Amino acid sequence: MKYLLTGLGFISTHVALYLGEAGEEVTITYKSLNPVKEEYLSLFKGKVKAVNVDPLSEEMTKLIAQHDVVANFIGEISGDEDRLRFANVEIPRKLAKDAFDQGKTFIHLSGATSTGETGINVKEEKEHCKDSRATTPFEKSKCDGEREIMRLALERDGHLAILRPTLVYGRYSAHIQFVTMYKLVKTRIVPELGLRMATINAWTLGRAVQTLGKKSPKGLYLYASECGSVPVSRFFELMSQETGGGIKLPVPTWLAKSVLPKDIRNLLRYSGTTYDCSAFKEVVGELKFDEEEVRANARFLNYLEKKGKLIPT
Repeated sequence: MKYLLTGLGFISTHVALYLGEAGEEVTITYKSLNPVKEEYLSLFKGKVKAVNVDPLSEEMTKLIAQHDVVANFIGEISGDEDRLRFANVEIPRKLAKDAFDQGKTFIHLSGATSTGETGINVKEEKEHCKDSRATTPFEKSKCDGEREIMRLALERDGHLAILRPTLVYGRYSAHIQFVTMYKLVKTRIVPELGLRMATINAWTLGRAVQTLGKKSPKGLYLYASECGSVPVSRFFELMSQETGGGIKLPVPTWLAKSVLPKDIRNLLRYSGTTYDCSAFKEVVGELKFDEEEVRANARFLNYLEKKGKLIPT
């Protein structure tokens, strides 16, 4: 099958590589590049086709026509409300409309925080995005984006799957969370925090996109999570194993919140929240936290640092 992935980032890079190695025909799009994204492009040689295109252009519409499945990875986690709405609502809406109008399957990567639900074993709501508890501009834009895509799917009888991943990790991550962790353990400090986060491996999302692309469901929305939570301290410990070790230092949660970037602080209210993974397991099979991916991520960030390219993306 032919898969079109919109948006070049660490998650879509893992998905593209997974699909390419599985024998699928894959095209990934990007609007602009930075030093990290240039490294991602270098990983694709001979495996994935990369195209520079504006997501709202006529050229993108033509690209969609040439593929069987469109998977959207374009989105923003920070910025003002207009920026968030443009990336998380307007662009997905246009891509979904083009996909449904041309009879393509559309897979949208949203986020586990889109409805603002917290607790133990949070399940998918019976009626999509009803009674949302989203509070931040980011959360609200994500849920609004889901609503628009679902509305279009119902109007056009479109094939749609919405994935809501929890904290995504993977060897090629350069998200600010992981860059922050890496820089801290490089100082030989290994924080011990009383925080736990639900996680999902980026490679597993690749498996999900492949399976959903073939099944071509209608109106599906589900949390993508590894059936539990992982201590945030474990990420620091695993990275420190690749950076020469360090001294474990207990850090009160209030202190961690005060020094972390705002975009990370906003996610900390989800500490301890877990998600029902039964629906996701039906799509991807067994799920397990992969510690080697975190160690490999530290090695990748070290590689970027040596090349002078260690910037959050």
